[in-house]
Parts: sequence; structure tokens; C-alpha cells
Amino acid sequence: MSFRRLPPILAALVLAGSVPLASAGSTVVSWPRPGTTCQETSHGGVPASFASPVAMDMGGHADVTSVAVGELDDRPVVISAGAEHTIRIWDRATLEPIGDPIPGDGPVAYGTVDGRPVILGRSNGALQRWDATTRSPVGGPLPTGPFRSIAFGEFDGRPIAATAGTGGAHVFDLATGRRIGPPIGTGTFNSVALVRVHGVLLVLAGATDTVIAWDPVSGKPAGEPLVVQPEFVQSMNTIMTTTIGGRPVALIPTADLGVIRWDLITREVTTDSLKGRFGPSSLAVLNGRTVFVSVETVGSIATDPYGSRLRSPIAVIDPATGERLSSFEIPGHVTSLAVGDLGGRPMIVSGGRDNTVRAYDLATGRESAPPATGGPNGDVFGVNGELHGRPVVLAHGDDGEVLDVWDLGSGRPLDAPVRLPGRVTSFATGDYGGRAVLVAGIGLGDPSIRMFDLASRAPIGEPLIGYGDFVGGVALTEADRRVLVVGTGERDGAAGDPSTPPGAVRIWDFPSGALLHDLAVGNGRVGQLALINLAGRPVAVTFSATRARLWDVGAGKRMASFRIARTEHSAQVEIARFDCTTVAIVATGRTVELYDLATGEQVERPLLGHSKQVSRVAFGRVGGVPIAVTHSPQDRSMRVWDLTTSRQVGTLQRPSRYLGSLSMSYLDGRAVLVGGGREALWTWDLGPAA
Repeated sequence: MSFRRLPPILAALVLAGSVPLASAGSTVVSWPRPGTTCQETSHGGVPASFASPVAMDMGGHADVTSVAVGELDDRPVVISAGAEHTIRIWDRATLEPIGDPIPGDGPVAYGTVDGRPVILGRSNGALQRWDATTRSPVGGPLPTGPFRSIAFGEFDGRPIAATAGTGGAHVFDLATGRRIGPPIGTGTFNSVALVRVHGVLLVLAGATDTVIAWDPVSGKPAGEPLVVQPEFVQSMNTIMTTTIGGRPVALIPTADLGVIRWDLITREVTTDSLKGRFGPSSLAVLNGRTVFVSVETVGSIATDPYGSRLRSPIAVIDPATGERLSSFEIPGHVTSLAVGDLGGRPMIVSGGRDNTVRAYDLATGRESAPPATGGPNGDVFGVNGELHGRPVVLAHGDDGEVLDVWDLGSGRPLDAPVRLPGRVTSFATGDYGGRAVLVAGIGLGDPSIRMFDLASRAPIGEPLIGYGDFVGGVALTEADRRVLVVGTGERDGAAGDPSTPPGAVRIWDFPSGALLHDLAVGNGRVGQLALINLAGRPVAVTFSATRARLWDVGAGKRMASFRIARTEHSAQVEIARFDCTTVAIVATGRTVELYDLATGEQVERPLLGHSKQVSRVAFGRVGGVPIAVTHSPQDRSMRVWDLTTSRQVGTLQRPSRYLGSLSMSYLDGRAVLVGGGREALWTWDLGPAA
């Protein structure tokens, strides 16, 4: 291994992963360590290609994109689709899941075809039918192209479906799979409905500022369209049909012109027939009359960092008179809504960006069942651990107060999550007395470090306190026959006292919680924390905005510091062990540098190949070869590197959504890469580890 001296830039990050517990003697570690001439050679064990990523089951939906209602074996059910590409069935009374998820996307609809219940949804850009009982596809996909809206209906006594999307509108016989008439239109439609006027079936397809009635057999317009000025309406995403005063009408909720009422006989248009700003909507029957049920978007409503509303007002209005009958609120940003009944009482079912399906009694506005919650909200960050001898993944989302645990082998969530009193900033796993232990750093809410038995979720000992704004990183290790917790963060009170060094590294005895060492960083925040072993002793390494610092955990002393080349926007530093030494893998823009932490010198084998900034790095071994996986969202690539040569040996297929974290684990002798992203976790099987 050859070296070059270090340029002077470093940035800060704050996430620490898990490390094995290692016993040690009482000798204080000297630094720098003697250089090594050991250099591994590649055995050619890295596969030439790798498997595609597999999405883990988050225990429910990511963003709920569509909901519908129906019956399955005389049991009222809810059907929902989510952004994680699954369709799920729930008991309408309890919102308990029924059976396994179906791979597919919304929008969804539900109906009966030849006597069997069928779910309609989207699969690979086409309309797909699934038997709701067996979850198996019924026939092949129907070539609709990507669609945004779907309607279930009947034509000449046959079940049909109409879709609207980027390729116009399409109508299919659901029993035979045959198209009814030619494709309708050539532009993009956002909404679709089926209606009979004087006994003749019409397809209503809505675009941005137009709704057109079409003859499904000829594919030609039937009568004058509804046209509004585009500056007055942004989109027409829902079309509902009902009868008012004995006349068939279409009701089109908008965010700008209230509800537009379109008389389907005279084609007379009435804007603001119902005043308000409306989103997802449906029609229901309440106390014997048809009512309009909608999410209202008026007024100032608090939002989360992603712009999603924290609550959604629901309005219940008589569409004939405009009388507001009732209103209530549903938590979260509701994006889809369906109506049904339960025990003779009308109810609504909602889905939203908080990954949750909810059910409400329409007459009382009260929740009728506990919500069916999904996976973590926001970006998911994960680390790997072990529970009962099996590898697990621990992850949390942006809401941050819940840590979920997944079995890596099955990809399914395990038991109840760990609930914490504030937002999680970092977490690590280890072993104590044969127990799997979780150590979590808490940021906003209650800055502290909490310890838990991972199997029982029970807390261990008292919280470790004394931090200011947040806990930056945590780790668990062993030195001099003591189990220790290492934590980094801002000192309590440092933010208001310029004379107090803000960065602190603290070391506690576990599980007593006795503070053993309180070490000042000096200037600036402490930054990212990692644990390594040097000369058989645990050493903490912190990467701040300007320097890398090494700390003897057992002795409670700072050993050394040195500069490394980073920027404040660099990816988190990854720790690797190869060539008989411990190496920091540091992304510096589009170049990835390697630093020997035993000597502070830079390895003269950078990883070169990305054309844009690298945001994530992971280390592991595949086929006995030390490898790094790097990800650049800007050049849209994931690359695999042989660290013995610093040469690229392969690429990985990127997931379809944002990727925010990478880590390596091992399952049944195979190397498994785990990635966390926008409300999702993925795994890549990289091949045998040895």
C-alpha cells in the first residue's frame, strides 16, 4: 500500500453504525502506528453481474395513492395501493390486513367479473385484473398505457373498465379482455367516469380544462364538451355523476372554481355550484340523500418539511342545495378517498401521504377502526444488527421517534417498533451479556442517549443526558473488561456560551450510566462518529468540519488529529478493513479517497469513475475480496470497486426511488447490500461473502 500526504479539507456528518464488541488490555494506544507493507490481492471472486434490488416489506404502504371498497366472501373490505408498488386488502370493520400484498400500483377499482371479485389496478403501465380471492392475475395485461384514473361499469350486461391517462382513454370488456371501440382521444386525460344518458353509455374524460363526453363504441365525441378558461382551473382530477332534479349531471371538484356542475343533457355549465377549494372527493348516501364528500384545501394548514398537510378537513355537502351538512378532520395529507357502508352506516375510507389507511363513520365523523399504518415516513435510514442469531435491519424515517426492526432474510418487520421520546439522530447495536442491545441518540425533543433490549424493546438503565441541541453519534464497545457507550454531540449550554467548546465526546459505563470521560473537541461540532480497533484497543474516530480526530476510548484521551480532503457536502465516511489496516473511505466530490487511519496517510489508489458527486459509500467483502459500493444520484449510477486494485468491477441497478443510505450485511454466507430511501428499504444480493 502506497501513500501521499493529505490536503486540508473535511466536513461533518452524524451517523454511526454498529461495531462488534472487543475486549482489550490497559495499554494506551500510541499513534501513528508503524506502516504496513501488507497488500491483499484479488482472487477474482466478485461476480461479473449482480441481482436487481428487492424492496423489503415495510409492514404497510408508503404513500397511499388510491383506495376503493368492495366485498370479499360476504366480508366488507378496503382495497388500497401505495407508492411502494403493492396493492393490499383490509377488513373494512377492523382495517386488519387480509392475505399477502399484490405487486401492483393504483389507481385501483373493485368489481365482479363472471361471479368472482376482481381488483383492477396498474402493472407495468397496463391495466391488470387480479382475482381478489387468490391474488392471481386474471388473463393478461390490457394495453391501456400508463393511466391516472379508472372506472368500473357495465355495457350490454358485461363488466367493463374505462381508464384515462397519458395515452388517452380506453374501454375494455373485463370478461374477455377485448377492447370496446378504438382508443379515445390522443392527449392526456386526468379523470374518467362512466354514465348513462337516455340509456346510452358515455365515457367522460377530463383533461386540464376540458371534459369531453365520448361514445365508447365509435370513439367519437358525443355532444359539446365542457371547457373552462385554463387560468381558472389547474386540473380536473375527479369526475362524479349523479341525478339532481331528475337530470343526469357531472360534478367536477376543483381547487379554483369550487365544484363545476355539468348538465349532461343540456350541457349547461355552472361553476361554483358548491363553493370551496376541493381535492379528493366522492359521493355517498347519508340519511337517504346523496351527499358530496371532499377534502377541503381552504385556509392555512400546517405542513411537514415535504409540504404535506398535517391534517385534512372533510366537508359533507348536499350537492343539490349546497347546504353544508357536517365537517370533520382526518390526520395527515389525504390523497385518495372512497365511500362505502358498514352495518348499514355510511363510511369513508381515506389514504394519504402519511402511509396510512383510515376509516370514518360519515354520520358522526368519528374513526371507526384503528388506522392501518405503513412504513416510516420520509427518508429511511438504516443500520444492520443481529437478533437471535439472525441479521436484522433497524431503520427510522424522518418522523424519527420510532425505530422499526426487519428480519433481513424474510424482509418482513419483526414485532413492535421501539418508540422513543424524541427524534432519532443515530443508533447502534451490540451485545451485552448475551443480549442484543440497541443504543439510540435522541435529537429534537429530548437530547439524550437511550439503551434498549432489542428483543423485548425494554429500556436498560436511565437515559444518558447532558447534551444541548442534539446527540450526533452513538456506539457501543468494550475496553478493559467494561462495556462502554460512546456518544458525540453538542455540550449542554454550549450554544449560548462562546467560551465553551461546543463539540464533546463522552464515554459512559454500560449499563450503570456512570460518566467516565467528557472530552472537548476544541473548535466546532464533533461530527460523524465511527469505532475502529488499533493495536487491539477500541478507538473512536470523529470527522468534523475540518479534521479527523482519534480518541482512545478506554483511556479517555485524544490520540491524534489530521486533515483529510472533504467538503461540507461530502458523503458520510465509511470504515473499511483491508491490507492489514483500517481505512477511511472518503468521498470528495466525484473522487473517492482512501486514508489509512493507523498512520493518517492517504492511499495512492483513489476510486475514479463517477462524473458527479458521490453521496453514499458502503464497504464489505464479496468472494473474499474487499469491495466498496458508491452511489451518485447526479450521474445516476451505483458502482462496485475492488479495493485491492481500486478498479471498478461492476455496477448495480438503482432503485426507482431516492436512495439515502447504504450499508452492508451478511446472510447465510452471502453479502447483502441494504439501501434506505424515500419510505423504502431495498436489498441487493452481491454473492458469496467468502
